[in-house]
Amino acid sequence: EELFLCSKVWTTTIEKGEDAIRAQLDKTLADLGTDYVDLYLVHWPVPGKHVEAYKTLEKLRKEGKCKNIGLSNYAVEDYVELKESGIETLPAVNQIEINPFLYRKNTLDFFTKEGVVLQSYRSLRDGKAFGDETVVKIANAKGKTPAQILGRWCVQ
Repeated sequence: EELFLCSKVWTTTIEKGEDAIRAQLDKTLADLGTDYVDLYLVHWPVPGKHVEAYKTLEKLRKEGKCKNIGLSNYAVEDYVELKESGIETLPAVNQIEINPFLYRKNTLDFFTKEGVVLQSYRSLRDGKAFGDETVVKIANAKGKTPAQILGRWCVQ
């Protein structure tokens, strides 16, 4: 079977710099029993540190330890700062929260125009929206579960 392995470099590691970032990825690879991940993300745009962290990921990509690199929780302003810093490789992904209760159309449009794939986390809102009156009404009308309605919303 094929797997797509994705991991993140954590905020506390980003704050410690390149050696810590490398050590964390090496530990992740050892824990997974592999020599690369398919996607490695900067978990948070730590002020004053995220650009350096991303440039470290670029080096790790060149070394073959990650096939693709990307971002998580980046706002437009964070991305612009990163892009203007002279990075060599544009991020493949920006993982942000996207659901009907947190819909940032301008952010979605911006990253789509930039060619950065948006990956949603908390699409189902940790189950907190399963009892939402509107979601339940739609689910009942369509003969689906609230989880299916929220999931379909994200796909569409």
